[in-house]
Amino acid sequence: MKSTEHYLNFLLSLEEKPGKGETVPITIDRLTDILHCTPRNVKLILRKLSDDGFIEWRAGRGWGNPSRMTLLKDLSEAADLYFHELLDKDKMKEAMDLLYRQNLPEPERNKLRELLDQRFGFQVERVSSATVDVLRVTIGRKPALLDPAFVSTSGEVFFLQQLCDTLVTFDPREKKYLPALAHAWESNEDGSRWTFYLRKGVRFHHGKPLTSKDVLYTLQRLRDVRSPSRWQYEQIERAEIVSDHAITFYLRQPNRLFLHFFGSYYMSILPHDVEFSERGIVGTGPFRMAEFTDQVLVMEAYEDYFKERALLDRVELWFVPEGVPNPNDRYHLPNLDDAGQDRESGEIEYLLNGCQVVYFNFRKKGIHHHPSFRKAMRLLYDRLAIAKELNDDRIVPANSFMPDKSKHAEHREASLEEAQAYLRESGYAGETLKLYYWDRKDNLEGAKWLQRRSESIGLRLSLHPIAIADFYSTDADEEADLLVICETLEDDTDWGYLRLFQDEASFLHRLLGREQHEWLKEHIREFVQLPSPEQRDEILDRIEQKFRDEDWVIFGYHMKKVSSYHPALNGVSIDSFGWIDFSKLWIKQEASVQKLDNTG
Repeated sequence: MKSTEHYLNFLLSLEEKPGKGETVPITIDRLTDILHCTPRNVKLILRKLSDDGFIEWRAGRGWGNPSRMTLLKDLSEAADLYFHELLDKDKMKEAMDLLYRQNLPEPERNKLRELLDQRFGFQVERVSSATVDVLRVTIGRKPALLDPAFVSTSGEVFFLQQLCDTLVTFDPREKKYLPALAHAWESNEDGSRWTFYLRKGVRFHHGKPLTSKDVLYTLQRLRDVRSPSRWQYEQIERAEIVSDHAITFYLRQPNRLFLHFFGSYYMSILPHDVEFSERGIVGTGPFRMAEFTDQVLVMEAYEDYFKERALLDRVELWFVPEGVPNPNDRYHLPNLDDAGQDRESGEIEYLLNGCQVVYFNFRKKGIHHHPSFRKAMRLLYDRLAIAKELNDDRIVPANSFMPDKSKHAEHREASLEEAQAYLRESGYAGETLKLYYWDRKDNLEGAKWLQRRSESIGLRLSLHPIAIADFYSTDADEEADLLVICETLEDDTDWGYLRLFQDEASFLHRLLGREQHEWLKEHIREFVQLPSPEQRDEILDRIEQKFRDEDWVIFGYHMKKVSSYHPALNGVSIDSFGWIDFSKLWIKQEASVQKLDNTG
């Protein structure tokens, strides 16, 4: 195996990748740099490579004459051989390392990715005298920041929900909050004082019991690290620890939605006696973090979980390098494919709460402040035309952030001539505007489509991606004129709207101007004091109508999503972001397809 590794490292170090049978001039000094060893060890490695049939070696004679190495295997053969050797020894990390090698040609990387699939899915391992159910899946990208205070993507939310719990949890079917870490709560009549009663016997992953100190610490940490979610808790005048299992919050003004804040992922409860580390998160969730590196997140079932124990024993989430194809079927189970071939794969089709939108940067000077320009953009971003021209039947025209509200709206195809007339009326003088977009495939397609359509009436747009890792550091806040992004709201839509309008991480909040924020604050102040969902819904309708009338936001389209999964997967439930809850999953096995890996 070592010979294969040395040979592959040598081939990957060459700018030009020679083929089988080709001869390469090389010096011992150069090989010491490539193989990171002494000249003596290089000669031992060369002898071994020759004995193992990788090379033919002819030493250079005389001063300054390089030696000559004839290659007996090409790069593809060597990579395949080394990859199989790693997989046979279950060295998944080393195999992923190879996928991450920048100088590995793209076709070879994709081929190795397909080989890797065969080691993913469901595995049954034997540890001592027991069997362990393991689910290995691949994820398109590593979380940018796995911290409840700064969570910014649906993937990060999903991971945290497997590791941590909140005081209360939202039931999307019943549209109400249920007990979680708090078994009960109460408020005074106007919602200005709230008390939470914590469950007894709940333990964090490090063994310490949950107390009111941990709730207060989690809240104070959001303030200390200047979390973008601070707006939720600025109304708290003071907190009072009543006992180890009771805590009361006194608010500066009534807020009937205060309960919703304690069900948000920002308030994932952390222990007060452990310094937070995203590489070693300690929570109370159904899984504990066993390992988190640039390659993999390993979660193991927490035996002392206060609810039902997870049915899977271990989940391994492997992060695939950027540019490497990742199958749409995130939950395929190759080891069970033969047994499940007579059963149809499971599919769940759903519309996410939220939609694709165009925002204008009202904090930056420019033509987009002119109402006629925004009207032109509304006609350009035609929700019917984009579905037709992209030939995508998953696109549903949007007139609101919520699909249920959009389905009642009438949509007509827009006129480019009318858009061009509005563009002239705005005084547009041919300048190039910067269109930023969230760096994902569907957003890129939408941005390119808008760029082409804008060019057809003489409007110039340049495209600028925002990488997930740059969510908080992007220059879009200062440089963007427009932004295309897919906004996703949580099942708890009241809180989802509040987050969208007030969270400092929300691009809508970041790009609206001061007067627009003041207008929103007036409506939100009324919104949080209303007792009934119907009354609150009227406020939201009023806000979205303002967005449409003034073209502060251009609603684009909702996307139909489909999650496919192997028929052997049971307990499948989809959250508001389209993820399957691992804590409820179990695999129905046939005895003939059980795979036992003797690891202990």
